[in-house]
Amino acid sequence: MKVLEGGKFLKGINDPKSETGEYPVEVAEVKPFYIDVYPVTNAQFWKFKQLRTGYKTDAETQNWSYVLRPFVNGTEVAQFKDAPWVEVKGAQWDKPEGPNSTILDRLDYPVVHVSYHDAKAFCEHYKKRIPLEVEWEFAARGGYYAKDYPWGDRYQKNRANLWQGKFPNGNTKADKWEGLSPVHAFSAQNDFGLYDMQGNVWEWTDTRYYERVVPRHVQDRMYVVKGCSFVDTRDGRANSIVRVAQRMGLVPSYTAQNVGFRCAKSAKHYWKPPVAPPKKVLPMDRPSGPRHHLRSEMADPDLAEKLKQQRLKRKEEL
Repeated sequence: MKVLEGGKFLKGINDPKSETGEYPVEVAEVKPFYIDVYPVTNAQFWKFKQLRTGYKTDAETQNWSYVLRPFVNGTEVAQFKDAPWVEVKGAQWDKPEGPNSTILDRLDYPVVHVSYHDAKAFCEHYKKRIPLEVEWEFAARGGYYAKDYPWGDRYQKNRANLWQGKFPNGNTKADKWEGLSPVHAFSAQNDFGLYDMQGNVWEWTDTRYYERVVPRHVQDRMYVVKGCSFVDTRDGRANSIVRVAQRMGLVPSYTAQNVGFRCAKSAKHYWKPPVAPPKKVLPMDRPSGPRHHLRSEMADPDLAEKLKQQRLKRKEEL
């Protein structure tokens, strides 16, 4: 985990047309906290499942989850001819495309098909928690001032796993990946040294989501997810516009091939690197001037004799 100092920053985006609650820009503040450097991986979730014997994810309980059409076999696709997302029976964290798939060759990929409940169970097992939206966005911005991406304002296709081309069947793989990618496939995305804060998978936060145009008391309970995923694009032509402020609301039981999470933990203090103490001035470094002979010098027989001769010479001159 990475410890962040916290502080004030500008949250959101100055776009009144945004319908997801990114607008307006506001000054937000966070206290020191820890956050995972990477999204939780399949290997980490597998270990959790071994320790929490009997725990079932929401996808396992309901026996289905959403998978993107190009990754589903023909039988399943035929049932949903026009839908980009297909309800695949048996799709779950260790079978991401359905019963005939596996994660054995993808242990360093982000775990998916995990709900808010699953993310919460995992984090709490390790005495951590799901990050708040404000913490997540602070971490993603990496100390930059109101930028679109974790690395700045200029879009760079080699910095994140996003959809390139026509959705959902025409990914050009300009970023070298068609679907999910390992959490370390791209370099750290910001000056905090965090990976996959943009692209690959949406990530759960522990902040409630409310639609702007619907009264809150009639809305279903939803939680904010952040970061966009491999199915999103820089301009929004396919799914969501990719940017740090982007957000979406999902019901806590929702699971899909492009939703994962990372953990956070509160930090009581932020430990800055220790400041080097001032250099100690040694006797030989002090300014030159009158000095007394050291005992070690006076103990030298030759030096003592020379000093004696100097004193006798001065007396003769007087």
